[in-house]
Amino acid sequence: MTDGELTEILRRELLPGERLLWQARPDPARLRKVFAVWLFAVPWTAFALFWEGMTLLPWLAETRTPDGIRWTFGLLFPLFGLPFVAVGAGLLAVPVIALRKATRTIFGLTDRRILRLTAGRQREAKSVMIDQMGPVDVRAGADGWGTLRIETGSHVDTDGDRVTERFEVGGVPDVSRLEGLLLELRRSGRDRA
Repeated sequence: MTDGELTEILRRELLPGERLLWQARPDPARLRKVFAVWLFAVPWTAFALFWEGMTLLPWLAETRTPDGIRWTFGLLFPLFGLPFVAVGAGLLAVPVIALRKATRTIFGLTDRRILRLTAGRQREAKSVMIDQMGPVDVRAGADGWGTLRIETGSHVDTDGDRVTERFEVGGVPDVSRLEGLLLELRRSGRDRA
């Protein structure tokens, strides 16, 4: 999608009287960390495919494998390996899907909330109101591109562990400016209260 199309979708999402203060699109090239999953996915998938090849060997090669073994292990072992191949293919697809999603995403900061919109067959929108935001942390490179993460809450999971929920604005330009605008909005909101 073009910048203009995403900007128009973002503007349609605004509430009556809401002012857009900042907007940016993530740069898919800067989201390299999603490829870290391949450190696990490539060996996993290679072994799963090797397994499948070895289990199909009695069917494909001229061997003297007895028919009983061919029909029991020759069917059971390949079927056992198929879910592992499927998991490997899914893990290999994760970065590609994340990069495609980044090309259809836009972030916006208004005088009331921060939001993330992803356009596609269906529009996905997530927003956090300024007064519901917790601590903010920023990671930025020397060129100003970076990621801003906002704590939005926490809960205790079924194991009894505390899980912190975060809203992330990742791979965007001038992330320090976004942080400054956010902090100013929070300060002015407290002053009004």
